[in-house]
Amino acid sequence: MENKIPSYLLQTFNDQYEVPKSKGARLSFPDKTIMNSAAALKSIYVQAENASTGNYIQRLHPRVKLILLIYSVIVISIVNRPGTQLIISVFIFSLFLIARLKIFDVYKKIFFLATLFGIIIVFPASLNIITPGKIIFTIITFNKPMHFLIYNIPQHIGFTENGFKVVSLIFLRILNSISIAMLVIFTTSFPAFIKSLRILGIPDTFLMIISLAYKYIFILSRAIEETYFALKSRLSGNVGNRRIRELISVRIFFIFKKSMLIYDSTYLAMVSRGYQGKVLFHSQKKLTAIDFITLIVIVVSGILIIYL
Repeated sequence: MENKIPSYLLQTFNDQYEVPKSKGARLSFPDKTIMNSAAALKSIYVQAENASTGNYIQRLHPRVKLILLIYSVIVISIVNRPGTQLIISVFIFSLFLIARLKIFDVYKKIFFLATLFGIIIVFPASLNIITPGKIIFTIITFNKPMHFLIYNIPQHIGFTENGFKVVSLIFLRILNSISIAMLVIFTTSFPAFIKSLRILGIPDTFLMIISLAYKYIFILSRAIEETYFALKSRLSGNVGNRRIRELISVRIFFIFKKSMLIYDSTYLAMVSRGYQGKVLFHSQKKLTAIDFITLIVIVVSGILIIYL
């Protein structure tokens, strides 16, 4: 009997088909902004909520951490010597190592904020126009000094030694303040930290508002991210600006309505579980000897740093 099966059905092919390599699609600026903002918020939330209790820093009582945070910021603000500020930076860095955090990821955020607010914004203070002193590097030289409105412009404009000291001091202060704040954030769960604010005399209602707002920030960021990409996946080609504005206004109303529903549902769930407008402390752990020893050591160290 003659075989009538087509020849192309009798051919064997390799199952491991190599997919051609192609570059991934480049994201636009709004896409990157939304994704990076949402990722940053979620990383802070996840790292704070999943703070382990396996090391010394994370076993400290939240109230002790709050007191140390306030006390450290005061000490950092008082110290006006760059060398002493550098010693504080090394001490805080050692605390990050003890806490076993992701040093590179955390300090990448810290240095970005410290560079933005501690160098870029205050960098003009290093010029002799703002901070007089011995010029160590000249930028511009005029034929003679000038007068503009209420300002006297010197003949030589450059960086002064006192100006660099001022900028370095401000940079280190901001760096240390952000570092100690990040250390507390990444080693303390948010509910425990909120409960510790009771020692400052903050009312329970205000603490509950902060707690709900904190939770809702992450819910809202997720809703905005999903809504934006759902909208973009349904668009093809060029869309007019008028149509884009209409779509965005509708989505804003949708997000607002969704937020109201979430708030109502959250409040009803709290009431059904016995909420009466008070922050309960039944799960709050008690202060231990390690907490008191740590508090005394930090207070004494701060006094020595200020006066020595």
